[in-house]
Amino acid sequence: MVAIHGRWCGPNWTDGRNISARDYKLQGGDFKSRCVDDLDCACRAHDKACSGKSGCSASADRKLAAKAQWIALTNPKLRNVAQVIASGIAVASFTRSR
Repeated sequence: MVAIHGRWCGPNWTDGRNISARDYKLQGGDFKSRCVDDLDCACRAHDKACSGKSGCSASADRKLAAKAQWIALTNPKLRNVAQVIASGIAVASFTRSR
């Protein structure tokens, strides 16, 4: 329930609002709103993947963690926040069933 970066990165932070990805989708959200950069777009893709009935999956978490880690390695401006996201989502993936 906190924005970490941009409009899409953070627990229950979807399209600049304090709302779960599932609730966003149920309210008509289409995951097409702009992102501020590549990291924010990776978070948007993760939110979209987590918006189904089953919620987030370990696979979706690993994909975001890998993208965030790549951004941390290649974009000095986003290095710190990307590392935070990569680490946080990697930990969260251990709580997922699939």
